[in-house]
Amino acid sequence: MEIREQTRFVVLDFYRFVAALGVFIFHLKNIDKGISPAWNGSYGLFVDMFFILSGFVISYSYPAGSIGIRGYARFLMRRIARIYPLHLLTLLAFVVLAWIGVKGPTSHASALDFIHNALLVQAWGVTDHLSFNSPSWSISAELFCYLLFPLLMLLAGRVSALTLAVIVASLYAVLAHGHLPIWQDRSQMYGANFDYGMLRALPSFLNGILLALLFKQFRNRGSKPVAIAGIGVFLASILILNVFAKPDLAIVLFSLAILLTAIGESAFVRFPGATWLGRLGNTSYAIYMLHELLLILVFKPVWHQLGLQPGAFPIFALACCLILTIAADLTYVLIENPARKLINRLAPAAEARRPTAPEPALAETLELRPTGQAANAG
Repeated sequence: MEIREQTRFVVLDFYRFVAALGVFIFHLKNIDKGISPAWNGSYGLFVDMFFILSGFVISYSYPAGSIGIRGYARFLMRRIARIYPLHLLTLLAFVVLAWIGVKGPTSHASALDFIHNALLVQAWGVTDHLSFNSPSWSISAELFCYLLFPLLMLLAGRVSALTLAVIVASLYAVLAHGHLPIWQDRSQMYGANFDYGMLRALPSFLNGILLALLFKQFRNRGSKPVAIAGIGVFLASILILNVFAKPDLAIVLFSLAILLTAIGESAFVRFPGATWLGRLGNTSYAIYMLHELLLILVFKPVWHQLGLQPGAFPIFALACCLILTIAADLTYVLIENPARKLINRLAPAAEARRPTAPEPALAETLELRPTGQAANAG
């Protein structure tokens, strides 16, 4: 089976970049209690947008009928190659910090915590706290969705888009508002991380699969006004999240922005600046995984060392975003991308030594990248 050519979702790629910086700002504002409430938006909800984007892009790249043990194994290998090298690097960095006595946002750094993080199960309800590089809980939640991916795709292939939409809405309703005993309060799902954060990811990931199905139905109707409408909805979500902590509204806005933008992008694949949008998108994962480390080692010490006041936060945040983006770009070029390519080269080499019958494989291009750039937030 031929692997379809990947559509250039460069604007969605840029959304990932903005969302990653949004999560960073969400954590950066905690360096001073006097920082204006105008910066106290619910940008932590951008993590849920990562989960939706991940479900969307991965399911779009999954060839129909390519379900098999070898195809699934290759899929998992490529996903692990994408997320694990940088996760391991930041985990080891936090181990060093714990060893020399540098405290992060969490003081938990036991041997058992290390095992949970190394196995990427720290968001599966096996612990009662965050540890080491705390944002990596969402990577653990992503892995949970990857493991369920063939079952989710099987479900999506057996029901209509309307039925799948009802299932997605029901999952949100039950998990976010069903007052489940695993969470003390209603809507606590949107704040879950170590406490069954993988269930927080599940409805959004399936939501992304639904959006991919809708995109396939409507992509031929794309136009620039549709893309502009999608961009407008995304900008509205940023403004609204900065004022209201309305998770359900955020999910609706994120979903509309992703679907409209993807449909609109199909109408004009090539436009000025696409390369830079793709490059910024490439930095999003490193921004997410590195920001706590730089916050501890650089940004927080500089804020206090310079004696900055809350009124200086906007300029300070802008400078920090620039520094973090540069660091993430270098990390992607020098570490993240080479490590991913190395693992992906080794996997086919190992498979080629086995004289077994060929089987349709999963799509190699599973990321929001321009065509030709192989291999996601939540």
